[in-house]
Amino acid sequence: MSLSKVKIILLSVVFLITGSIFSQEKKIVTGQIITEESLISPVHIINITREKGTLSELSGYFSVEVQPGDLLLFSSIQFEKKEIQISNNIYEEGIVEVILLPDINELEEVRLHNLSGNLSKDINEIKTYDPSALGYTFSDRKPLSIEERKFSALNSNPVGMIYGAISGENKLLKKAIENNKLKKLVNKAKNQIPVEFFTETLFLKENKIFDFLYYCSVKSNFKELVNQNDPLILLNFLKKTIVEYNEFIKD
Repeated sequence: MSLSKVKIILLSVVFLITGSIFSQEKKIVTGQIITEESLISPVHIINITREKGTLSELSGYFSVEVQPGDLLLFSSIQFEKKEIQISNNIYEEGIVEVILLPDINELEEVRLHNLSGNLSKDINEIKTYDPSALGYTFSDRKPLSIEERKFSALNSNPVGMIYGAISGENKLLKKAIENNKLKKLVNKAKNQIPVEFFTETLFLKENKIFDFLYYCSVKSNFKELVNQNDPLILLNFLKKTIVEYNEFIKD
């Protein structure tokens, strides 16, 4: 093969690679978040792949910088989190519509009715009432756990307090209460971040995710970061802490 032909082939390869790179340039994609109810606060939009984030407007409109294949996380305390991967079609069109579903964690209505035994008739006659119209509202306090109820009952009188102290029951219940709180906090952290971030960015095996999060939980600022409900802040914290964790499990 002549030298000139080799140069032509090399130039062709360079042009193909260059064309491929330019075709994958970062691009601003605009979109709208569709919900059944109005947004009470902006939705966090995190580009997990690029580790960058932005906020939507209260109208639901947003814009975000992406490349094909990027994974976007939509996170809000008001709605269930949702992940969307930027397909070539979304990238080319430059627009995307995202439907978010309400995050149902408590009953918002009280249904009062008498059942007749006729299912179709009962369903049609069910009436829905607003709790405030009945003169009461639900308490914002979360229900106590079994351990918290036992601890409260045990310490409701002097005899129980003495027994709890002598038998060690109080100490065991306190430990169980703290363990439950920690478990809830770790689960809350995990639910804010896609599994792909742990496995593909932090290179953790799925069965090691909880072990890593429990390691993170000993950090003094872990609880504060999780309760901010801002995945981007938590994501950056996890990325820094994985270095320490990897060193820790080596020992």
